Amino acid sequence: MHSMSDVVVVDGPESFLAALDRMDLLGESFPVFSGWPKFNVKVEGDRYKGTLTPKLMAGLIEFQDQLLRTYAEIRYGSSSIGKLSAADKADLEIVLAITKGSTNGQGPLDEVLNKIISALPMNKMSGGNVTALLIIAVLCLAGYMVFSGWNQSDLEKAKISSVERQSATQAMLISKLADALASKNLPPEAIAIKDRAAEGYRAIVAGAPDATSMDIQGEHFNADELEKIRTQEPQPKSRQERREDVYIDMVKRHPDYLSLTLRLPGSDYTFPGRVDLSKFDQGKVNQLFDSLRDSSPIRLFHYSSEQKNRILRTDVIAVDDITVSQAKSAP
Repeated sequence: MHSMSDVVVVDGPESFLAALDRMDLLGESFPVFSGWPKFNVKVEGDRYKGTLTPKLMAGLIEFQDQLLRTYAEIRYGSSSIGKLSAADKADLEIVLAITKGSTNGQGPLDEVLNKIISALPMNKMSGGNVTALLIIAVLCLAGYMVFSGWNQSDLEKAKISSVERQSATQAMLISKLADALASKNLPPEAIAIKDRAAEGYRAIVAGAPDATSMDIQGEHFNADELEKIRTQEPQPKSRQERREDVYIDMVKRHPDYLSLTLRLPGSDYTFPGRVDLSKFDQGKVNQLFDSLRDSSPIRLFHYSSEQKNRILRTDVIAVDDITVSQAKSAP
């Protein structure tokens, strides 16, 4: 680990683990990644001898798109790739080297991660959440534990099998990641990153339907396991129309929209909201700022995107003026 005027440079798994131990000392500065982690996917099979089939190429492009969407979502509050500038896209491009023998794609993810991490709203989070989010961003995007679920038993299983099969350092990374994924009140950005990473790697698996096996970041998947991954549908996301009191923890002004951090009463879990200023009643915008200033709940009409009964993000359509007191006094 080298320090450039207090900047912690992470150039391998050991220095990443060391940086995590010192997170509380780093204050506002995040480690800078250099030369690590690498995208590392190896495909075995008759048609994969240092070659890329068009289908596998399409899977890799979809993986790349998921990275772009991850960044767009965090930076601009929308997963549309159209929001990204040409410079953004160039920064987020992975250059893959394919080696002969088996199709082994390797490429540095360091610059991509530096860019994504710089866009995360870390200064709005508690220390524990910052560390969990950093671990998830780095290791999930690099493909560690990529298809394991969120439930406790999956996470424990991944920990145990990594201790048996992998180097001590690798096992330690997996253990940190399993603990981060199990932590309470994960920021929505962490959930989005893990889900997008899984979708990206699933697209690569789907792109090699006749592979006899694959290795993703040192984890081996045989043909049966790959088949299971291809057929696993991503968790359905539902859109819900909601009218309810929420607390606004943060408002950020952008030229044509506001990004909000919202919380339901009685809950610590926050989720991002977006107000499209071209559609929102201009006369009501100040009520959002008043609610933030007074830490008082405001009743909003919003369309949420939900998964496993959690709101991942929401579009705030209007201040819902039918207040409870009026409704009660009506005959």
